[in-house]
Amino acid sequence: LVKFTHEMKEEDERAVRAGLSEDELELYDIIKQDKLTEAETQKVKLAAKTLLKRLLQEHPKVLVQDWYKDTQTQRAVRSIVEQVLDENLPDSYDRRVFKEKCDSLFELMVDYAANGQKWAA
Repeated sequence: LVKFTHEMKEEDERAVRAGLSEDELELYDIIKQDKLTEAETQKVKLAAKTLLKRLLQEHPKVLVQDWYKDTQTQRAVRSIVEQVLDENLPDSYDRRVFKEKCDSLFELMVDYAANGQKWAA
């Protein structure tokens, strides 16, 4: 339990150092790739922040209740993920990496929604 508490504190501190919320840091960890320049790292952080803001605060809302059960709503969520990442990720992300990052984010969101967790309700 002490080890777990210590790990949680380290993760909180990492989020603060990165200038991200815990949820933004989780998205950032998924979409970052190795060997980014400082400018590219900042773009990836911005992409994580922008995506979370778009999903939770902006209209039209896409994370409606049970969105993951409806194909049309799933497409809308996936489209938002792709649009935000396309607009914000650095050019060093090729098509293959871009698709992998979009897929990973979408899978995380579906998992959270299906289990009633976090912001992907």
